[in-house]
Amino acid sequence: MDVLNVFLIYLGIVASGYLIGSVSWARIITKYFYHVDIYSVGSGNAGGTNVGRAVGKKAAIIVIVLDSLKCILPLWIWFFILTLTNLGPYMQGICQNYLPVEFFYYSAGLAAGIGHVYPIYTKFRGGKAVSCYAGFVVGTNWVLTLIGCICFFGVLAWRKRVSLSSILGVTSVALSTLAITVTDYFYSGLFDFSFWFFPGPKMSASFFYLGFIIVYTVLVIVLHKPNIKRLAKKKEPETHFRHKGEEIATNYDSAQD
Repeated sequence: MDVLNVFLIYLGIVASGYLIGSVSWARIITKYFYHVDIYSVGSGNAGGTNVGRAVGKKAAIIVIVLDSLKCILPLWIWFFILTLTNLGPYMQGICQNYLPVEFFYYSAGLAAGIGHVYPIYTKFRGGKAVSCYAGFVVGTNWVLTLIGCICFFGVLAWRKRVSLSSILGVTSVALSTLAITVTDYFYSGLFDFSFWFFPGPKMSASFFYLGFIIVYTVLVIVLHKPNIKRLAKKKEPETHFRHKGEEIATNYDSAQD
């Protein structure tokens, strides 16, 4: 019965993350504030980049921040529930410590990303999880946040393509996590990530954290498969956001995906 209880609690953790992640801020903001259907403009993708193309940079920034927060929110909620109550130790005890408590709240963050990509509220038409990925990293580790930001914005300034910036940004985070985890395995305690500017979850240099980062990274890269093909053929266009006064392009353009 105890094992069943843990399984049902875990399902609840995953379901809550998925339902929060399914909230499509791109659709809400473009529809109710700009009277634009995000699915019929630009690439048709419900993400911050396409919002920028459709209605402008300001709306894009708002969507990106909100999409990041919808990953941080379930991650943090379950972190505090599992660490400040007896629920975490109870679940660990039933699992005989094979699953650390962070496994459960990391799962909520990953589920939010899946909800963003396949949102139940909008017939499973979502974005590419880059902002949710950013939220997962920002919510757990300041070193990886700096690495990801430097790579993302550096490539964006250089190549002017959000797709390439996203792919290389998540890859840099995954490789950095791998390096940190393997190094800590051989030199335990070398890295200390206890310092952060908020009392939220901290990355542990563990293979569990590495596993979640790898899954998230693969998800983002697979969703960018069309972009990767165009980048290889040098047909990926530069990313430009709509300026005030410009006409909204309502035709679906797969090259802008």
